[in-house]
Amino acid sequence: MDITAYFLAKKTPSLAIVGDICLDLYYQVSTDGGEVSAETGLQTYSVLNTKTELGGACNVAVNCKTLGSRKVDIYGIVGTDGFGSMVLDLLQEHEIGTEAVVRQEENWATHVYHKVYENGLEHPRFDSGNFNMPNTKNISKLLTTLERNLEGYDAVLINEQVPQGLHSKEFQLQFASLIRGNQDKVLWFADCRKLNDAYPSTIHKLNDKEALSLFSKQTGKKAPDHASLITWLNKHWNKPVVMTLGEDGAVVHDGKTITALEGIHITGEIDIVGAGDAFFAGLAFASANAATLSEAAYVGNLCAAVALQKLYETGHPNRGEVLSLAKDTNLRYNSKTAKDVRLASYWKDTPIEILTAHKKQSSFPKVAIFDHDGTISTLREGWEVVMAEVMVSSIASDAYDSLDATELASIRETAKAFIDRTTGIQTIVQMHYLADLVAKGGYAKAEDVLSPEQYKAIYNKKLLKMVEKKVQLIQTGRLKAEDVTLKDVVPFLRLLQANGTRLYLASGSDVEDVRREADLLGYASLFEGRIFGSVGDVNNDPKRLVIKSILADIEASSPIFAKDCVVFGDGP
Repeated sequence: MDITAYFLAKKTPSLAIVGDICLDLYYQVSTDGGEVSAETGLQTYSVLNTKTELGGACNVAVNCKTLGSRKVDIYGIVGTDGFGSMVLDLLQEHEIGTEAVVRQEENWATHVYHKVYENGLEHPRFDSGNFNMPNTKNISKLLTTLERNLEGYDAVLINEQVPQGLHSKEFQLQFASLIRGNQDKVLWFADCRKLNDAYPSTIHKLNDKEALSLFSKQTGKKAPDHASLITWLNKHWNKPVVMTLGEDGAVVHDGKTITALEGIHITGEIDIVGAGDAFFAGLAFASANAATLSEAAYVGNLCAAVALQKLYETGHPNRGEVLSLAKDTNLRYNSKTAKDVRLASYWKDTPIEILTAHKKQSSFPKVAIFDHDGTISTLREGWEVVMAEVMVSSIASDAYDSLDATELASIRETAKAFIDRTTGIQTIVQMHYLADLVAKGGYAKAEDVLSPEQYKAIYNKKLLKMVEKKVQLIQTGRLKAEDVTLKDVVPFLRLLQANGTRLYLASGSDVEDVRREADLLGYASLFEGRIFGSVGDVNNDPKRLVIKSILADIEASSPIFAKDCVVFGDGP
């Protein structure tokens, strides 16, 4: 799907955000330099650094601005306290219109989330502004100003997220009436945690948990599947609905058809704070730029993925980041089946799982692409253990021997989760992530953090030491090629090649190592030079190079269609 047009339009949208104005304060702390208080006996913490981020409706507004909206105004309430002044200053820095931000002294403290992190782990959060109540005068002022300005907007985005904030009963009734009376003037979008039914005359964006809660409350029934659930929501409001599914993407009901959007696979660390706001902003931004609802939800999906990769902040996606990700996206296919083995279908009485059944072909495929490690060769079996050892020792650094069992277990779990997420990508890319993990872990001194290339050298040395033992056994005749390859895989390769199938080999390991091992095990010649591996360049993924090579071959010869191609692999 080409989304370029929505970001390069000559006239970008004008948007209004109505909702809970919040401030996120991040504290990175340590007990280093702290002390045990003589008065309380409690450990004190040293604040290493602080970071201020706009949250709630403000975060949505900033996202709309960074995506390229020509005008963004925000409507809401802040207190007369210092945090309220800080919010206004930050909004103005981001060029967000604050004409309709009201300052209320009584019964209002600016919403602030105090987030404390120590060595990457979050402490319990401290929230202020949980007992706010907008007064009648300010409600009237906000809504009067909004109605007066409506013709200048392409869309209005409604945000509701705090337990007791802008959306009092009085506000809900008056705002819902305003929306009903101005349905045709602008697009109306709502992203509410608790009050989805308060504004029925809007396009709703909500997550699956919020949707299930509403469905159960209204019907008293158990949770249906996603298609049934979003169909019920569409009928309930008689409005289009976008339901997000976390890492598994989203489902869209535009009033006529249902569209499922796959989630985006992210290999590095993630921070979920702000991802929903990013999706919401992308959805509204693209819709206001004439995208269909499904296209707009896809933009929202990309925006959320960009935000997820920004750690310890609410994560504002910009146009360049979204367009870049759109060109190089890895999707999470068949995620529902992957999570529930009961949904799996198998080929006859074998353990071979069938995801999409195809009609039997009368001829051999024209192209076959093979992964290497774990698909053909088992020479590197056990690489995960080696990488985990390198990761744990690198992250823990000199503190390894002094760490308590809980901290060490946490590092090991981080390593395991990382390896699970990144299986199949280039080793050098994994090492870039490892360097980040070491730097952020807080155990290694800054000067002791190595480069990705240095970490790769350490890993390769340990791995090749293990591989070399098997190589020597093969060379001395104590092991045969079939002992370190998948059962019958080499005869299968020969069968394909003998019947005219062009074979391609793609690996995330270094290309010279792959060629050497394929030659050692006797099947390199079957690929006729079409062996691809890592060249140490994160921008040149070998598996993408294979696809490009195939496309080039197709252009130079007869057409090849999807049904003529088959891919074999043991992981992502």
